[in-house]
Amino acid sequence: MKHFLTIITALAAVVSCTAVAASYSTEATITPLPDKGQYQVDVRVSRLVQQDDKVAEEVIARPRIFAGLGCPASFYQGSQPANPDYLNENNVSVDVSWPYPKESGVAFCTVVVKQGDEVVSRSKFQLQVMGPGRVPLILSPQNVDAKSVRVMVDKSKSIAYVLLEFGGKTDEDARAMAIENLGNKVQIQDAGGHIVGSGHIEGGAYNGIGVALPYSSENEAQRVATILGGAPAR
Repeated sequence: MKHFLTIITALAAVVSCTAVAASYSTEATITPLPDKGQYQVDVRVSRLVQQDDKVAEEVIARPRIFAGLGCPASFYQGSQPANPDYLNENNVSVDVSWPYPKESGVAFCTVVVKQGDEVVSRSKFQLQVMGPGRVPLILSPQNVDAKSVRVMVDKSKSIAYVLLEFGGKTDEDARAMAIENLGNKVQIQDAGGHIVGSGHIEGGAYNGIGVALPYSSENEAQRVATILGGAPAR
């Protein structure tokens, strides 16, 4: 995945309270980091003020964002509406995304600059990313480390996770496999090779060398964990 996208824009002027014309310059670059399963976003937003035939540049935001491939991310810098100075100050919001590894999709970056609630600059760029696609990952007692399989319940989200690490692989190979399959579908097979379940891999590698499978039912998560731990399906 060698794609990257960059936006460089200078957008319309507004009039500030001191009657000095100001425009805003936005530069943003998204770079995928496939070896880490992440993408990096660097944004630079400047206010350009012309006064007495001179142009002064003031950097008002320079965020750097890291997010997992396939996971949208957002950034906000500025005061909240309850702040007395909110209407007189700039705030910057950034929304970005990049597709999962090997999948086709749209990478995009949107940068919005506001003065209070008024939009003074908006920049958006998107890129169609074409991937080769992938088949569901097959998980079975033969390729999973049985001792690593466990269930974790997140009661705040009503989600149960089956956590596991791959068996018979070096840490480096297991980490690469986990990253490559972020967001991928899975088929669960028992020790006899029969398909007894399905699911998908949550974004983000578990323990750096494994994966997390989310289920809405704790009973289903326990059933999958039991199968992958080597016990026969019930």
